[in-house]
Amino acid sequence: MTVWAVVLAFVGALDPFRRRGCLAVPKRADVVLGAAAAGVAYVALAVAAATGRDALDVSAPNARLAAALVLVAVGLHAIVTPLPSLPPDPAPRAWLAPVCFPVLLRPDLALVALAADGAAGIGVVAAAAVVGLLATVAWWATGGRVVGPRVERGLGALTGALLVLAAVRLLLDGLYAI
Repeated sequence: MTVWAVVLAFVGALDPFRRRGCLAVPKRADVVLGAAAAGVAYVALAVAAATGRDALDVSAPNARLAAALVLVAVGLHAIVTPLPSLPPDPAPRAWLAPVCFPVLLRPDLALVALAADGAAGIGVVAAAAVVGLLATVAWWATGGRVVGPRVERGLGALTGALLVLAAVRLLLDGLYAI
């Protein structure tokens, strides 16, 4: 797995510009704690990836192909459709739901984490998760004050296009490894 493709996959699928409206919690601690929990989950998935793939009798290249195909669909959806904004959620465990799951801990990125192979793959997933989650938390913290909604929508679509490119790179990586 190439480092840049995985980093672009995480940043593109998390898409900070599209997720800001979904992170409708009033407390910064909820977003930070939810992002930390999601990051730990991604690393745990990467650590358990080889065992899980062996149990399912799926090779690492095939897991990369599956993750890439899902990411292409997610990227194309990001280009075409904006995410809805949610009303503020003052729930006591908002860091868990809706922040950690389903907004930051996503099935498409879980597939990328499960496609990790060996120690290098675990490090790549950990670094990519940190970059993607930090970008999402940082953009949420701005509250959209940096740009207007139309520009933010355009940035979200551009991030979706980058996700498609990263997915194609992962797809080629999986094909060449077969």
